[in-house]
Amino acid sequence: MKSFDLAASLDRRLVLKGALLELAMLATGAGTRSSALTTAASPHGVGAVNVFGWTPFELVTGDTLVVDAEAIGISVNAILDTGSAASIIDHSFATRAGLKSVEQRTVRGNSGRAAVGIIRDVDILWGGAPLRLPIAVISDLRTVSLAYGRQIDLVLGHDVLAGRVLAMDFLRRRNGLGVNFHGGKRWVSVPVTSGANRELLIPGSVAGLPPAPFILDLGSSTPLMLSKKYADEHRLLVGTRQSTAILAGIEGVQTAATVMTRRAEIGGLPVGSIPTLIVDNWLSVSAVGNIGLPLLAQYEMVLDMAANELWLRPPSSRSAVEMLKDRSGLGLAVSGDALTVVHLAKGSPAARGGWSVGDRIRRVNGKAIDATYTRGSLWHWRYDPAGTRVSLSVESSRPREMILEDYY
Repeated sequence: MKSFDLAASLDRRLVLKGALLELAMLATGAGTRSSALTTAASPHGVGAVNVFGWTPFELVTGDTLVVDAEAIGISVNAILDTGSAASIIDHSFATRAGLKSVEQRTVRGNSGRAAVGIIRDVDILWGGAPLRLPIAVISDLRTVSLAYGRQIDLVLGHDVLAGRVLAMDFLRRRNGLGVNFHGGKRWVSVPVTSGANRELLIPGSVAGLPPAPFILDLGSSTPLMLSKKYADEHRLLVGTRQSTAILAGIEGVQTAATVMTRRAEIGGLPVGSIPTLIVDNWLSVSAVGNIGLPLLAQYEMVLDMAANELWLRPPSSRSAVEMLKDRSGLGLAVSGDALTVVHLAKGSPAARGGWSVGDRIRRVNGKAIDATYTRGSLWHWRYDPAGTRVSLSVESSRPREMILEDYY
């Protein structure tokens, strides 16, 4: 799913996630493709991967992969989302392009239902590799576009990766598609399996517990999610400092807990200090949680869907992607000229500072909120270090000062 918020307190794709678990079973074919292959080194010079060629991606708001693609010959902005089995086409784009659904389905979200359309035999071009999808989903992606400050017409699910290798070079902001990979020194192989709804699953460990299945989700802006049932069973919340966040779904909103996980491991490779959401209404019956892009990007990474393996290696220097932690406590909905408060995190500077749901922020540190908010660096203010003073200008009010802090 995808939320309407740009804060770390909201997963910026949760508005889709509940539906995607239901839609996953619709993607029953791998698609067909044809392209000339070239052989290149792995993203970091060790190992070899047959790639179609490197293509750049944009890391929007620091944690979401947006790539250039084509759908039926038309250039589009697309989100790469391995957490979805089915690719999704925006309803308004489908209308403009003359694409008509051949079937209607009703899918379940977090706490309700929504209607989507099904379309067949869609031609996609991404990373220099053409692909015909036997099935794609038509759904309304307006909320996604609003959150990223640009039109998003396509979500590329892991159906576009069937039989391929995806090499991610987070440092250089590029990816490559190929057909095989051979890991070299320090690379670790992790098995990739399928869940009941065709989610991609990998074994992961938190807090020293035995490995458990997690959804491999490059489309999630939240580093780590855990089902509340799993967290309670293993007493992971006992003695932890907690706050709250909201998860916005296609049919409504639910509240989740936010905590810091001290340590997680994938393939025995540890990462520490991970912002984590504890989700009460967890949908997957096959996984205990979700590993998102910010956590995956702490490694050098190659996903081999031909061999059902995830290859990881510790970075040679510092991580190329920051795991963002909100220090304001403001849950915000973004519009063209304002940030509207939709949630106040428990125990946060916002909760103690006299803020109210519905307040509209017009300026941050004197800079106006406009359509470029997500394209530059202004959006990062809420993730600055604890102790940072921020000036927030609200409609019909003098600027308010907030001091950022680690409130969970």
